[in-house]
Amino acid sequence: MSTGAASTLVVDLDDTLLRTDLLWEAISELARRKPLLLLLVPLVALGGRPRLKHWLARHVQLDWDALPLNDEVLAFVRAAKAQGRTVILATAAVQPWATAIAERVGCFDSVIGTRQTNLSGSAKLEHLRRYLNGAPFDYIGDRGVDIPLWRAAERAYIVGDASRYERSLGKSFAGSFARPTARFRDWLSFLRLHHWSKNLLVLVPIALAHRLSDGSALLHAVLAAVLLSIVASALYIFNDVVDLPSDRIHPRKRKRPLARGAISLQSAWIALTLSLLVGMIAAITLLPPEAFALLAVYGVGSAAYSLLLKRIALVDVLVLAGLYVLRLAIGGAATHTELSPWLLGFALLFFTSLALLKRHTEVIHLRANDAPIELQRPYTERDEPFLLAMGIGTAMAAVVILILYLASDRVRTLYTHPDVLWLILPLMLWWLMRMWRASVRGELDGDPLSAALSDPWSLAVGAIIAAIVLVVAR
Repeated sequence: MSTGAASTLVVDLDDTLLRTDLLWEAISELARRKPLLLLLVPLVALGGRPRLKHWLARHVQLDWDALPLNDEVLAFVRAAKAQGRTVILATAAVQPWATAIAERVGCFDSVIGTRQTNLSGSAKLEHLRRYLNGAPFDYIGDRGVDIPLWRAAERAYIVGDASRYERSLGKSFAGSFARPTARFRDWLSFLRLHHWSKNLLVLVPIALAHRLSDGSALLHAVLAAVLLSIVASALYIFNDVVDLPSDRIHPRKRKRPLARGAISLQSAWIALTLSLLVGMIAAITLLPPEAFALLAVYGVGSAAYSLLLKRIALVDVLVLAGLYVLRLAIGGAATHTELSPWLLGFALLFFTSLALLKRHTEVIHLRANDAPIELQRPYTERDEPFLLAMGIGTAMAAVVILILYLASDRVRTLYTHPDVLWLILPLMLWWLMRMWRASVRGELDGDPLSAALSDPWSLAVGAIIAAIVLVVAR
């Protein structure tokens, strides 16, 4: 035993031995398995944290072996045990949860968890003093609520930044353990701000109706795009929360801020709730009722996709395409612009092709990385030819609709030189063929539309098409 160390080492659980918090893990598991019960969480929480924790323990079963451990803390605990010290797990988590983790680790002499009183801060210290009959102890914790225990401990250890608490603690920590910290770019990635550009689709209805010079329509379109982006960020967070167990073992997604622990589940739920409330309250206040209703449909559809629909083959791609079409519909409703059948038909087929392209890309990459495809999406390697055929087929069907539109009388009423619009056709064909070829060759990674927005060639094609439409518009 090192000099000055007490014979007993007491270890906290949440964000200390574990790189996560069991309360928020349980709430997230409730969202995955029994999402309607989420509505009861605030009501149950009014009865206090112990009641909420016990209620969650009755309704969800956590996968104890999959929860991420802090390997550095665990190694320290095992070394203390090997030195003959008594090691105690003391936590505000309910007793059954604490016992399950202790059994997984297999090196604790005793486990103390919440029963009737939330075992945190001063309550934990009083319980420990009674349990140890006033004997000295060392303590490992991670946050401000642990200050009473650090002060009472012979030696205090912290998971995280020691300088944050040393002034209020009145003494130095005996040691510290690293924890991931969120940087600004982690939050930008987490909120998917780079995906906000997709919501420029809201502007398409007024652009095709030649109303970009209408200040009121443009303002409402931009406002709808911003509010849709805020709501979409909340739904991206929800998707990350729901996918967290699989993301932790995914070869690429495990690097996401939530999966690697840089952003906590608690922070994720707070950001999710605030974004959703701000977006929806502003939408019901500032947008026409039809636009708000469509935004609500988008939110419900996106949540249903995250919870269930993305696991149903073919339904998932249709829902993804539908969410893109809803962006157009929100733009039309926000600006009182009618969407033509030509636009709706083209958009549905075009975005279905992109959704199939996304799934094809995932199958190609998961196969290359020897990852368990069935854990991620309802497709296997045998579906690759099918996804390729259907994806190219829907892309060509979208092109056919574009050809029929360019040959229609409607075009001649909207454009001064409608024949010039035929230049769009080879550009569209080239871009679609290029994207599918890149997927077949394994050169496409992630969401195709996001990849296109960062690809100079794709941006150039988009700019040329937009320029052609604007130049020949009446």
